[in-house]
Amino acid sequence: MSTEETTGEAGLPHFFLTTSGLPPGEAFERWRTLLAPMYETVPTTPSAPLPFGANIAYQIGDLVTHRTALSTQRLLRDRRRVEAGPDHYMVQLYRSGRFQGTVGGKPLSASRGTVTLIGRRHLLDGLLDRADAIGIAVPFTRLHGLSIETHDLLFDAARNRLLAARILDIYRRLPTTRADKASALADDLVAFLHRLLDGSQAKDVLDGLELDGGHRALARMVVQANLSRPDLSPEFIAGEIRVSRATLYRMFEPEGGVMHFVQGERLLAVRDALADPMEMRTLTRLAEVFAFSSASQLSRSFRNRYGVPPQVWRGERRVVAQRIGGQGTVQHVWKWLRET
Repeated sequence: MSTEETTGEAGLPHFFLTTSGLPPGEAFERWRTLLAPMYETVPTTPSAPLPFGANIAYQIGDLVTHRTALSTQRLLRDRRRVEAGPDHYMVQLYRSGRFQGTVGGKPLSASRGTVTLIGRRHLLDGLLDRADAIGIAVPFTRLHGLSIETHDLLFDAARNRLLAARILDIYRRLPTTRADKASALADDLVAFLHRLLDGSQAKDVLDGLELDGGHRALARMVVQANLSRPDLSPEFIAGEIRVSRATLYRMFEPEGGVMHFVQGERLLAVRDALADPMEMRTLTRLAEVFAFSSASQLSRSFRNRYGVPPQVWRGERRVVAQRIGGQGTVQHVWKWLRET
């Protein structure tokens, strides 16, 4: 078990743990220890495999963002853990897998693409089935003025779509975000949550026109949410934001054109993925995911944009992380949460 903490230009403070390659008993003990302040984790049945997983957590100002990949397991949060923990809300997007259980006495079912809103002081008992989730812990004090305690555990379709896109975009950028940008990133997200959770907002806010600062920002969100689509074309983008292609072309003239912007966002997504310790996909797989015709095309485009081949970039980022990383304990994560 190890931590990597970085500061300044090196990047955001973060903690990384994986149980990959460990014997089942040791993997379970390390995983159980990591989750212990928040949950009790147990096998789903007496004969089921012992739980294991991987987690990376980033400190962003007074927020903590994590990505967690879990084997099938049962999680429980009892009254003792509720009373011992800090008071924050977790906004969490399920990238894959499924949660089925009860939170605060209410039934909850979440699967791929679902965003949940769960208070740290909610009792919880649920089954996680091979889930991969990104969560952002937000101190309750940062949500002052909102009727957050009466909010549902899930979001309506419009809010879910906007929030899922924002969570993915934030997590994607974290491995290459400088520490001196953390507070601004946290403030921006909190402001977004306030606009999104304010029940008095008009419907056109949910369409993205006011919430995201206009059609251009909405078009950016559409692009970032659909980088894996081979048919991510000007026609598709214009249709999603309900403008003409001519209007769309004018909007992206400062970016060198619509498809130039799309290609840049795809390369940026690959760059950030290669810097992510949780990212295990091969270059060939990343080329497929981000709609490049081949790994060779991706390599050429990446080198033209960033000056180095993608394999070299990935290796350099891992070397930097190892050089500046320090040894620590799982309590780093909970220390961040207690201090927020």
